[in-house]
Amino acid sequence: MSSQPLSLPSRTQILIVGAGPSGLAAAISLRKHGVPTDIVIVDRAAYVGDPNNTASRAIVIHSATLEALDSIECADELNSLGLRMGGVQLRARGSAPLFTNDFSSLKGYTKYPHGLILSQSFTERSLLKRIEECSLRVLRPYEAVGMKESEDGDGLDVSFNTGEVIHAKYVIGADGARSVIRGLSGIGFSDPQSRIDSAQVNQQIVLADVSFTKDISHMYSPISTSGSDPKQLSFSTAFSFSPEGFFLTAPLGHPQVHSEIYGASEPVYRIGFSVPLHRGEAPSHPSLEVLQEFTDRQALVTMSSDPSQNPDPVSIKKVYWSTRFRTHSAVADTFLKRVHGPESKEQEKNGGIVMLLGDAAHIHSPAGGQGMNLAIRDAIGLGSVLAQLVTTSSNDDFGILEEFMKERHGRALKQIEMTKRFMWLMRALMNPFSISYWVIYFLGMIPLMKRTLAWQLSGLGNK
Repeated sequence: MSSQPLSLPSRTQILIVGAGPSGLAAAISLRKHGVPTDIVIVDRAAYVGDPNNTASRAIVIHSATLEALDSIECADELNSLGLRMGGVQLRARGSAPLFTNDFSSLKGYTKYPHGLILSQSFTERSLLKRIEECSLRVLRPYEAVGMKESEDGDGLDVSFNTGEVIHAKYVIGADGARSVIRGLSGIGFSDPQSRIDSAQVNQQIVLADVSFTKDISHMYSPISTSGSDPKQLSFSTAFSFSPEGFFLTAPLGHPQVHSEIYGASEPVYRIGFSVPLHRGEAPSHPSLEVLQEFTDRQALVTMSSDPSQNPDPVSIKKVYWSTRFRTHSAVADTFLKRVHGPESKEQEKNGGIVMLLGDAAHIHSPAGGQGMNLAIRDAIGLGSVLAQLVTTSSNDDFGILEEFMKERHGRALKQIEMTKRFMWLMRALMNPFSISYWVIYFLGMIPLMKRTLAWQLSGLGNK
């Protein structure tokens, strides 16, 4: 529930706008790396899980991200609550697996040779607990509406919807794909390959958290076990493909997660599917009936409610959350900018420094579950580098910050390219009569290809 908002301070050294995973991780990392005070975090959502906050919710944390979270003492709790994803399985609707990928090939390279399936809402709750342990807090609900160079030329004045203003030397924009901070900074945002503006998009994906009338856990074949502890089971997450599109089904975590997020006493699953363009625009919050229609068309046949397809019909019982969004790729022109006023002489030390994180910096297809993962790794790395600059006030250290953000920009470009390859693969698998379909099928039998895919998905090659 929302409460009376706390008033904003008039000054701070570091202002973080946005309390999603990247904003929270940046704050924790700053504290971990020696910034003792003077960090303010604001967010426009009234509370965690606020339905008015329409950002899509990720469910996968990959190996490289778990390593980064471990460096700020946040991995253990998440690892205990999430379901271990031991691989990815690609299947045609009614047939045996086309391609099964096993993350066990990552053993020897990482402490976490698995993905972790856990609702982003719970990831944020866990990070917020760590925020409190760091003697920090998130001020809500505040939305940035303006930003200008301060009168003394040594920072930025960020104004909010309440009329309050915060003076800050460093502003971190972690406020989502429609970032106000990015816009106020005059930083462009477009597809790096086509240079199409981020607003021009046409692919649709629906995500929803639902329960079913029957147990569907048989779809998740355990890859490996460790003793009898169910938390150590590794599951293979299934994607199904048909000419209509792709369909993903995955559990959201352990029963504790379902209960705390939704008050559910039954298993809750994330479903996700593409909406073909010829079917028109999907509702912004699809109903149970719409979700059932696409489940019957695109999910595994064993999930269908149609008895003519499935002799043991299963239906969606309840919809806890749903959204439709348009998927596209875009990257900010720069992740770091010294912002000056219109009359400033733009001297080297004048103005304030704006940094972008998460969806404010880069967005792309959800294929492979990479967006939140790269955002968290960027944030934790930024915390380390910015802490060095803040605690030493050295111009040489600002050069290190510039170099770091350029390197992260390159990582984002690499990630966008990879997710586009994944989307090409998904489209190829929708047509079993295409040459690409059978090329992928036979390549999937080659151990080297399986290891390569596991490495790419894990993020270990793009830390």
